[in-house]
Amino acid sequence: MYSNKKNGFSILDLLVKIIFAAIFIFILIWLFNKKIPKINMTPFYSNVFRENIKYMQDAGENYFTDDKMPTEEGEEIKLTLGEMESKNLLIPFVDEDGNACDKNASYVSITKLDEGYELKTYLACPKETNFTVKTLGCHTYCKTGNCEKKCSIQKITEYQYKKLISGSKTTYSCPKGTKLSGKYCLKTKLVKTKNPIIKTITKTDEKPATPVIGTATVVTLKPIVTTKKTQLTTVVGSKKTELTRVEGTREVQLTTVVGSKKTELTPTKKTETYDCTKTKTEKQCKTEYQTRSYSCQCKTTVSQGRSVTTCNTCYETVPVQKCKDVQVSYTDTCYREVPTCPSGTDEQTGSGKTLKCYKIEKTYSCPSGTQRQTGSGASLKCYKNEKTYSCPSGTDEQTGSGSSLKCYKIEKTYSCPSGTDEKTGSGANLKCYKITKVYSCPSGTTDQEGSGANLKCYKVTEGTITYKCTDAGYKLSGKKCIKKITTTEKVCEKGYKLESGKCNLYKTTKTKATESKKTTSYYTYKWSKEESLPGYTKTGKTRTINGKEVCE
Repeated sequence: MYSNKKNGFSILDLLVKIIFAAIFIFILIWLFNKKIPKINMTPFYSNVFRENIKYMQDAGENYFTDDKMPTEEGEEIKLTLGEMESKNLLIPFVDEDGNACDKNASYVSITKLDEGYELKTYLACPKETNFTVKTLGCHTYCKTGNCEKKCSIQKITEYQYKKLISGSKTTYSCPKGTKLSGKYCLKTKLVKTKNPIIKTITKTDEKPATPVIGTATVVTLKPIVTTKKTQLTTVVGSKKTELTRVEGTREVQLTTVVGSKKTELTPTKKTETYDCTKTKTEKQCKTEYQTRSYSCQCKTTVSQGRSVTTCNTCYETVPVQKCKDVQVSYTDTCYREVPTCPSGTDEQTGSGKTLKCYKIEKTYSCPSGTQRQTGSGASLKCYKNEKTYSCPSGTDEQTGSGSSLKCYKIEKTYSCPSGTDEKTGSGANLKCYKITKVYSCPSGTTDQEGSGANLKCYKVTEGTITYKCTDAGYKLSGKKCIKKITTTEKVCEKGYKLESGKCNLYKTTKTKATESKKTTSYYTYKWSKEESLPGYTKTGKTRTINGKEVCE
């Protein structure tokens, strides 16, 4: 019997394997071409954004301590995301796609309210922008930590002081046709004109590509429209009104001119004692010792009826005084006459025969410009009348002095910036809001195009979506259409300036300006809570400012 089998392998086995391989490849191609629904990552993205904005809020709340808090109601202090990173308040972060958020537009701000503070955190990222507001009533800045207590600002009274300043001011001037720059006069002259260079500039223009739906079931979904209310920064300005200054006359006491008159006095003589050396004769005695003999150890015996005494010879040392007259020096008190200055002497020079004595008397006179004087000698007083200029009560700012004095009352103004859709309150409590519509795709969206009011949402259950460019000259790049646009512009060589289509070269010459000096006197003003300041006098004006925050 004939068989196709050879070594255990047949043609039928080969055909079966080819058929199974073809079916497997067909299934893979079908699965590849089938549109796989996208996973909804919105909850994940929103969680990343919420964590980032919470990091900013916590870092801002830790940064704004007592010394960095605003003191006046309505005052706002802002810290951008870039500044927070430079101060190492937080580690740089990115959004869910790894892109950095806007470091200038994103910020944390603290605003002083009537009671407490408002902490606002604003985060602007490529895919999401939002903000949070936290009210700090009883907070860490109150040392008690008791949330039932209220905090208030201490009121401090300050006094205005003034001090007369005299000095000279140097001014510079230039002749007509020149411009003053510091201490020099500049004169600019056109020296050369050229035609500009035509420069070619190429830039890329981008447009969203048009989606082309293949053989698939496509459902157009309605975008979700919500509103976002963003608080805008209130525009704080000021209204400056000039007040009428108060003019008067006062009598000013001038400084008396004090001189001196020197009169020579005749010296007198007086007797004074001094130590001197004298001599006298004194007897000086000296004790010496001599040896002399004497009878000792005597014995008496009786012989032949008579008594006989016999003695031995002994020796002893006895003192003997010898004296003589000598000349001795001693210190005694002597007397002499010396020249001296009489009572009332204020100054003396030399000594002995060259001694000179002087009496100095003060002289008093009035300076030039004196209009009235009283008393004489040390009691002399000199006066003159001068015109006075002062600001009325309620003045907030003043400039100049004397006849150039100007007084102003400054009132704060509050308004909303351009683009405001809603506002509440007024004055320092004015709040401005911008209301914008936010467009987003509903859950289940697998593809979308456009943004804002032009947002379109699609749910593709089968098939594929491709993109194409419908405008002439644009080429497809992913989901965008790109076109290179070439333009030209006129530029000038270095040093030339483009004016009215021509390149002009200017030459500047420099000469010294005319110098003139003027002596001026003016008052400098200072506010202080102290009762007195060295070198300053009170003007009579007071003001009340905010001090530290105190909790009950």
